[in-house]
Amino acid sequence: MSDQKKTDFSGNHTVLERDESIILTRLLVLSLLLFGIFMASACNVQPSPTASPASATPISSPTLTSIPATPTRTPTITPQPTSSLGVKAAELDGVTLSFWHPWTGDTGNTIQKSIEKFNASNAYGITVESISQGDLNSLYEKIDLQESKTGLPNLAVGANYQIQSWISAGKPVVGLDDYLDDPEWGLSKEELADFNELFLQQDVMEGSRIGMPAVRTAQVMYYNTTWAEELGFRSIPKDPEEFKTQVCAAAQANRENEEPEDDGTGGWLINTNPLGILSWLYAFGSQVLLPNDAGYNFNTSESESALLFLKDLIDEGCAFEALESPSEAAFANRQALIITSSLSDIGFENAEFERAENNDEWTVVGFPSPDQVPVSTIYGPSLFMFAGTQEENLATWLLIKWLLSPEQDADLVTVRGTFPIRTSTLELLADYADQHPQWTAAQGLLEHASPEPGLKSWDRVRWILGDVGTQIFRYYFTPDRIPATLELMDETAAELHNLDQ
Repeated sequence: MSDQKKTDFSGNHTVLERDESIILTRLLVLSLLLFGIFMASACNVQPSPTASPASATPISSPTLTSIPATPTRTPTITPQPTSSLGVKAAELDGVTLSFWHPWTGDTGNTIQKSIEKFNASNAYGITVESISQGDLNSLYEKIDLQESKTGLPNLAVGANYQIQSWISAGKPVVGLDDYLDDPEWGLSKEELADFNELFLQQDVMEGSRIGMPAVRTAQVMYYNTTWAEELGFRSIPKDPEEFKTQVCAAAQANRENEEPEDDGTGGWLINTNPLGILSWLYAFGSQVLLPNDAGYNFNTSESESALLFLKDLIDEGCAFEALESPSEAAFANRQALIITSSLSDIGFENAEFERAENNDEWTVVGFPSPDQVPVSTIYGPSLFMFAGTQEENLATWLLIKWLLSPEQDADLVTVRGTFPIRTSTLELLADYADQHPQWTAAQGLLEHASPEPGLKSWDRVRWILGDVGTQIFRYYFTPDRIPATLELMDETAAELHNLDQ
């Protein structure tokens, strides 16, 4: 089990030169042909017998039709776009880069192998040192401690809101638009179209690109199809009412079985992760953000409906609090029909099923919505650049392109179980898809997926959702308190958001 927790343009004028040559050749052949006709006509005129001038037959000279001269055509040379980055390929020779990332284990090994391939195969003589910082928090702390750009890496990995925070703090984060759009070193329209548009847009802040997607995963649900069929359900829950019906049936089944330890389990295992609560708000139609990203808007009828639904689940005994064992283990042991989890945790879950010797089939589904559209929330860290010399910056951009190539993308997907960043990567993952049906099922959720908020303040505001999720499932929390709770959410979110203004 693995650990989880971007064209040169050249002119071509041979077509014009070839066409002009053909025209001149044809004119020469035509001229020789007409001259041949004239000579043949002259040779075929026989001398007339001696006769009086009156009887002489006049000889008509052939009339040649003049051919207008074809003007000489000068090939039109289209100026080729040139790079505006001010660096020639030869100037990259000997450039050394540092790359800080958060990954260890299988993912760390995969990244290291990718860097080694880049060092051995890039045509510019660029060398990269890859350094794991252990996890994202450790990476963030180390970057925060660097007071000058000389101590910062050329390339690093970070969440969007964290990158924005570093920009606000004066860290020399380099915008990537000039590199992405460069006619010599950037990405072509075809290459850019190969990237998932939702993933790309997550790294555009106020019209400027601050990063490129490194990894994208999603907040989803795991659903035990075998157990659901035994309970009489032949399809996944498509809306909240079907969801409630199924989890309530599972909870009742566990109350009535002969295993005392199953009492109070069986339905939906409560999850108060901020992204989990956010996904429920999305599912009920809450937009969460104010227009023009002016802040947050939790106090809506849609959000109220979502929280009322969740409160009702626990009040009806169809949802239960987490047990001492992890949620993956509870799911594998039929103590939950449905759990909230991450796409990248599929490997963990399969390991739990093996440990429990459970042969049940299970799949990945979205959060059920009233309009029967499965909803999921997309998140994940991105690659971003700290300023160096012009040569170092260009070399860093070339490294980013390498890491986002379909081959490297596919390698990362296979060890993390995440979404491929590019469409063409899927062609390299046919075998992986066959062997990982839950991952394959999750690909269908992208059509209706939504990103987590892209505001710098989201780093702090997201925890409000976690706190609210915890409160609504408390025994003393009553449904009539939800409107006041949503109002307080907006007030608190506004205060936290204004700190960044």
